[in-house]
Amino acid sequence: MKLSLEEKKLLYVFACPNHHNTVTRLKLLTTLAVDPEAKRRTLELARKVETEIGEDWHRAFYLHLRREMDEYDAAKRRLRLVKNTTEYEEDLYGEII
Repeated sequence: MKLSLEEKKLLYVFACPNHHNTVTRLKLLTTLAVDPEAKRRTLELARKVETEIGEDWHRAFYLHLRREMDEYDAAKRRLRLVKNTTEYEEDLYGEII
């Protein structure tokens, strides 16, 4: 199953190891959403999880998703740290020439 980063973030926040509870929670989230586009995307994700992931595979999928998103967040923090600690030499090009 292919998921966009937005869908992965949504599942990271609202999913749990139980397949039925995850689908129910996503459908409840759909009813709470005010924006029609957000409703459509959330319901589409709920249906995708319900149909494409079987209950027996859901726990493994959930754990893999959590690990992947934790790695994504760690990489994002490292990039932010490198960006903040790197001093860019604006005049470096002029000095070389």
